[in-house]
Amino acid sequence: MKEELKRIREYLMTGVSYMIPIVVIGGVLIAFSIALSGVQAGKGAVVTNPVLKSMMDIGTASFSMMVPVLAGFIAFGIADRPGLAPGLVGGVLANQLKAGFLGGIIAGFIAGYVARWIKSWRVPKNLRPIMPIFVIPLLSALIVGFLMIYVLGNPISSAMTAMTNWLKSMSTGNAVILAMIMGAMIAFDMGGL
Repeated sequence: MKEELKRIREYLMTGVSYMIPIVVIGGVLIAFSIALSGVQAGKGAVVTNPVLKSMMDIGTASFSMMVPVLAGFIAFGIADRPGLAPGLVGGVLANQLKAGFLGGIIAGFIAGYVARWIKSWRVPKNLRPIMPIFVIPLLSALIVGFLMIYVLGNPISSAMTAMTNWLKSMSTGNAVILAMIMGAMIAFDMGGL
């Protein structure tokens, strides 16, 4: 059991390591476009220059790929190449269903374990060449897709909305408790706790 928990951490870190360049691209390009455009009183960041607007659009496109890349490479860590496409599909669905990172993580693990399970099937010799490029990704994507759409997506989305609303409500409450929660979240995100 301890060994499997260690592997789960490795799978998660595989997804995170491939996602980090996507986050860097998005964050830096959006930050540069805002910094070079300036901020207007009462309006916030207003990017009007066409080149800077394009830079912001590229950064936004990069950010839209974070959850799919996270899910895809978690699945890749578990099942190798046959898990990548179903993980990416699960991540896109997590984005569409507003299930966020939590939905992407769950979709990645489901896609990876399903793909690995299908890889273990004994199939006739003449089907083996098409298994990793056709059968495994197709069946895995269908399973993770249906689970995200009909079973997991809405509850995860509701949980993410509830957590977001709870954190927003904390901003008008006790500042010390909010600071402790935010500090714990940052410490966890940076690898602590």
